[in-house]
Formats: sequence, C-alpha cells, structure tokens
Amino acid sequence: MIKKVTVKYLKKFAEQTFDLSDHIVLAGPNNSGKSTLLQAVMIWNLAMRQWLDKRGTESKAKQRTGVPVTRKDFTALPLREMNLLWTDTVTGLKKEEREPGQKPGAPRVLEIKVEGSEGEDTWTSAIELRYQSTEQIVAKPAGEEADVPIQARDLPVVHVPPFSGIGAEETRYDGPYQDLLIGQGKAGDILRNLILEVHRRSMEDKDDNGWDELCAHIREIFGYKLLAPQYEGRPYILCEFLPGFPERGHGKGGLPTLDIASAGSGFHQVLLLLAFFYARPASVLLLDEPDAHLHVILQKQVYDRLRSIAAKRKCQLIIATHSEILIDGTSPDQILSFYREPHVLVDDAERTQVREAIKRLPAVDLMLADQSPAVLYLEGESDFNLLRAWAKVLYHPTCEWFEKRPFWHANQGRTRSRSMRPMRISTPTSA
Repeated sequence: MIKKVTVKYLKKFAEQTFDLSDHIVLAGPNNSGKSTLLQAVMIWNLAMRQWLDKRGTESKAKQRTGVPVTRKDFTALPLREMNLLWTDTVTGLKKEEREPGQKPGAPRVLEIKVEGSEGEDTWTSAIELRYQSTEQIVAKPAGEEADVPIQARDLPVVHVPPFSGIGAEETRYDGPYQDLLIGQGKAGDILRNLILEVHRRSMEDKDDNGWDELCAHIREIFGYKLLAPQYEGRPYILCEFLPGFPERGHGKGGLPTLDIASAGSGFHQVLLLLAFFYARPASVLLLDEPDAHLHVILQKQVYDRLRSIAAKRKCQLIIATHSEILIDGTSPDQILSFYREPHVLVDDAERTQVREAIKRLPAVDLMLADQSPAVLYLEGESDFNLLRAWAKVLYHPTCEWFEKRPFWHANQGRTRSRSMRPMRISTPTSA
C-alpha cells in the first residue's frame, strides 16, 4: 500500500509531497495536478521495472548506472518530447537552484519517491530520471545504494484512464501494446481484450470466479446479460450482450444479440472499470475520472461497488475526480484536496467547501484567480460597466485593470461572504 509520494521537478510540481491513505480521492479543478499524481506513480513503476529488467541481477557497480528508457518504451503517458516531463520543460538546473560548486548546465534530476507499508513494515523506493535527449531519458534508483525494496518489486500497479470511446472491431493485443494504448489514454481500445482475459482466466482456473462476478455486476447494475467473448477462428474479438435477462436465466429468451459497441457510454465506462479489476489484479489501482459518462445515481452505485470489490481483493484505490457524489461519499480524511497546496481534508465542513467550489467555480474563474491580484464583487454587469466608465472619465489608476481582463464576480443577490466562500478555498489571497 502506498502512503506517501514525493516528486521533484515533475511537470507543474517543482517539489511536492502527497499524503495518501488506504483509499484516497483526489478532488480539485482541472489542471490542478490530480492526474500528475497518478502519472507520478505510473512513471515510478515503469522506471523501476525497466531498471529491474536490465540491472536487477547485475553487480553492485553496474547497478549504480542508469538504464536508458526511450520515448517508445515510455508507456506511462504520451509524450512528444521527453523534456515535457520536467517542470517548465527545463532539464538543467537554474542559477538559483544550483548548489555551491555546481556548474551551469548541471542536470535537473527528476525524482519520484514512493513510501509504503505492508502490515507493520514500512518501505521507501525512489527513482531518479536524467534527461538525455528528446527521445530518451536515463533511470535508476536514487541514492548511493542502488536497490529496490522487495515490497516495491511485488507491488502491482494498474492505471485506468478515462474512457474515450470504443472501436467497431478489436483484435488480440499483447501486454506491452495494451500498456502503450493505456498510456495514450485509449483504454477503450483494449476493452474487448480485457473481457477476453477475464473469461479465459476463469475457464482455465476453476477457482477463479472473475467472469461470473463480472456478469453478475452487469446484470445488477444494468439488467443486461453479458455473453461469453469469442475469438478462436476470427480476425477480431466478438463481445456481445443481451439488452435484458431471459426469464429462465439461460438462452436468449427472444432478446436481440448486440455488440458491446452499440451500448451507451455509461455502460462502456462501468464495463471498462470492472474489466480492469478482474483482468489485471492489482495492489494499487489508479482511476482517472471513473465517474465520467455516469449520471449521479449510477456514480454512487458504481463507486460503492468499486470500494466493495477493492476491499475484498485488498486493493488500494487512488481516484481523481470532479464528482460531488464521490466527494460526499468519502470520509474527509480520505480526500486529498488540490485547491491551494495539496492537502488532506480535516473535517466535514472542509469537504463541503471543496464540493461547493467544484460545483460553483468554473475553470475560467480559477484561471483568472490565479493570474489576478484581486477579485471585484458586484451585483451585476451594469455596476461593472458603470465603474469602468467612471474610471475612464476620471483617468483613475484602475482604468488599465478594467481595460485588460479584470476578474469580477456577480453576486446576483447573494451576500458577499457567500459569494466569496468558494473562491477562498481555491485562492488563499482572495478578499
């Protein structure tokens, strides 16, 4: 289980520590760093596996050298150039970052440190990345002792990106290519592969109930019957369902047979989440917006089901979301807020504030709050236009502020304190 993640020079975070719990929900606006935290865990896992494959059994001297990771092999996320991993895309230390004795051009070492626990034992594993070119980086365990704890080696990590559509046909893909598609955010392109893996595993192992459980979930949530996938002798994987359930429990009962591509996006999203659970057993499951495409009632139903399955399989969930339903259904100490600095919530009142901010603050307001020195609260647009005209007539110093892109907010009959509450959560200097 992962308890803490610390990153240095990764994307928007020059240096940041994230405290995680058993199950954790990451809540905050777009571009606040939620997905970056999920990516940090995946980058750490990928770099560690690459190093173990190439250096894990070699001498200590060779283990201290890094291993090259090409952009082609970097399946954690899609990158046009490897320097896009670094904060501000700068791969060499800036003048103010260099320590005494360090020369200009010294490498800006990107580091990801993961701390975890297994029972009463704790462990720490850090990976450092050095930039070589737009096509390649070098990875190795951080520190003098080039070692990876056994607990980290044995920690299966699976990332489930948001559902982004499904193709009309899908052939069989090997594991590395599936990982590549997942890293590119194309999880829907391997949905049929996942379903086939769940079914085959259950057919080969009588103790594996994954297929029966997956079918039971689909029946309970949608009232549909999921049919066994077929691939032998075909150029593509056939995955079908019945839009109902036969009265006698077997056969088709006169129901039409439909390809899963003909179902709605909500069905696809739920099927994808559950298929990942059963096809890729993991100790840590990273879910990016699992509430996407789901109406509010289904969001809670699926979230409760995911937590139940995770508890049964002893799997840690780390979930990035914008859903008020998921936030409401989670204890405050299991919510990591990305408003201001990332921090775990302390009570129900703070959880309510975060939920209100997500509901009431559009992304443009958050962007302007980050760029503007102040927020002007007015009753409406007429008051704003009147003040702007007076500033222009009087050559007031605020005239320039009005003519640029001022950040103002319409109270619309609400008291000032009520209008300001969500903004205070996201911007500590707003007044």
